[in-house]
Amino acid sequence: MKRALIALALAAAAQAAEQSLNLKVEGWHSKGDVYKTEAAIQKVKGVVRVSSDLSAKTVVVVFDDAAASPSDIQKAISSAGYVSRR
Repeated sequence: MKRALIALALAAAAQAAEQSLNLKVEGWHSKGDVYKTEAAIQKVKGVVRVSSDLSAKTVVVVFDDAAASPSDIQKAISSAGYVSRR
């Protein structure tokens, strides 16, 4: 029984993969805007890493696709008060 559970856990872990999402964000004017956006994204379950560039108005999010989706991340950005586009 233990072997079957371990095999299932390993199979589930093998199916999950880190994905990278690059988004343009409209409405950023300061580092505070970037911080607010990053904080909202980091609250999404499955997000591994967030990197932003204020001058380019872009954010790169690395996430576990078994726990989060691009839609979840874009909803978080929207809830922070900004618009994101791929």
